[in-house]
Amino acid sequence: MEVTESTIAIAASPQTVWSIIDDIDRYPEWNPIVPRIAGRTTVGERLSGELVIPDMPTPPLTPMITRIVAGREFRWKSVIPGAQGFSAEHIFILEPKGEGTTLIHREVFDGPAASHLAEPIRLLVAPAYRNFDVQLKTRAEEFAHASPALHPSVAAPDAETASHATLRCLCASNQVEVTLKEPVQHNHLCGCSKCWKPEGALLAQTAVVAADAADISAHGEKLRLVDSASAIRRHLCRDCGTHLIGTVEDPTHHFYGLAFVHPELSANRIAGKPEFAGFISSVIESGTSASAMEAIRRELAAAGIECHDAFSPEIMDIIAYHRVKVATHPSLALAAE
Repeated sequence: MEVTESTIAIAASPQTVWSIIDDIDRYPEWNPIVPRIAGRTTVGERLSGELVIPDMPTPPLTPMITRIVAGREFRWKSVIPGAQGFSAEHIFILEPKGEGTTLIHREVFDGPAASHLAEPIRLLVAPAYRNFDVQLKTRAEEFAHASPALHPSVAAPDAETASHATLRCLCASNQVEVTLKEPVQHNHLCGCSKCWKPEGALLAQTAVVAADAADISAHGEKLRLVDSASAIRRHLCRDCGTHLIGTVEDPTHHFYGLAFVHPELSANRIAGKPEFAGFISSVIESGTSASAMEAIRRELAAAGIECHDAFSPEIMDIIAYHRVKVATHPSLALAAE
């Protein structure tokens, strides 16, 4: 058995480092020893690519994933069969260290030919792996310390709020208008894939008003429904694509009686600082790299905005209570049916 091992300290969370290792589709952007590999990174799956070690042949790389512990460990194993063959298990272990990570990078060679690999491992493989460690460290720290463009309200929240406002789409003329007759409530940021986001922003800014306090006051004929199957029926301008208002028609839904709006569409300052940020992990489903999440959460914390992967605790409590209420006290109208 022959082993090569290196250790490096990385100023990024284990989740950030692990997500870079796991994101094999982006290896060509940074990985010097595995510039090409494809497949699904789940245990038992076989990948296909190539291994590039300077001054060595470039063999096909077809390892099988042997272990994944999300955020902590990643292993794959390659096997060269035969009397002169060997196996090579590539191991990444990520140990939390303060606010960063200690990466242990190891490869274990075993089998009939393993003893003959000692010199090339020491002279060629080990230096290549140490260079890999440095490239991984650089990439992880760049992700961890980036300044993502979350939403304008994070850097410059509304200092004042107005009780009345008019929201307008982004068309140059014949703008759709929604008039709000009361102040918005539960102003928050949202990472879900359904909410409208201004150009360049990772997050949406969303708030609610009572449904009877929001009127479509101009060019409502331009509005069309985004998704008829969604409980929140979002309406957008057919010309510019801006979402103007979302309504709920199901009387048993926990948000029935509310209208959802985007406060930044008002020329007035109507929302104040976002109260929380919800469904943050959902930005990954919209194409944001999982490796960017550490920086996103850090930026929100620096702005004093609580970060959740659902709604705020207050709203989650309200939703849970509503479910109990609907289950135990059906309305007279529904009972009559």
